[in-house]
Amino acid sequence: GLVIDEDAKTVYLSDPEMSLDVGSVGKGYAVEMVCRAAEARGLTSALVSVGGNLRAIGTKPGGKPWTAGVENPWGDDPAYIQAVELADGDSLVISGDYQRYFVVDGKRYHHLIDPDTLWPAAYFNSVTVLCPDSGMADCLTTGLFCMPLEEGQKLVESLDGVEAMWCTPDQQAVASSGWESHTRK
Repeated sequence: GLVIDEDAKTVYLSDPEMSLDVGSVGKGYAVEMVCRAAEARGLTSALVSVGGNLRAIGTKPGGKPWTAGVENPWGDDPAYIQAVELADGDSLVISGDYQRYFVVDGKRYHHLIDPDTLWPAAYFNSVTVLCPDSGMADCLTTGLFCMPLEEGQKLVESLDGVEAMWCTPDQQAVASSGWESHTRK
């Protein structure tokens, strides 16, 4: 199994046939750590964008919040379906079936795999998560993408400071209860 030694800060895989892939959360965690380090060194205003992971530091010059767009997963018109305002420390992470995929015999297969079926998850076209930690947001978008809407809504509503928006294959955008308070009017 997986052996974690917190004192030595090491991870060991005791089974030689086992591998560990942190691709679904590594980027969000890295963005969060970089932003915290930059803030500790005095950075007070920035919007960090790393391929679908956004993290706000402070506000825009002039004091207005940073604004991020939720990309339209169903096509190019309009390019964005929602504008979200990010407060200091907010992270916005989007996972979508249109970001990394390949096509075989006219069928698109994306990179977000449902652990129950071992096939690309079929619940959503995209899931967007807003929360105060980029690593947590990255974990949540991947997990929420692979679970039914009702189950995901229940999870999001149980977490303080976390909001989400799900874009379904029938072109519906479904948001958590506090999502609208973060959108640009």
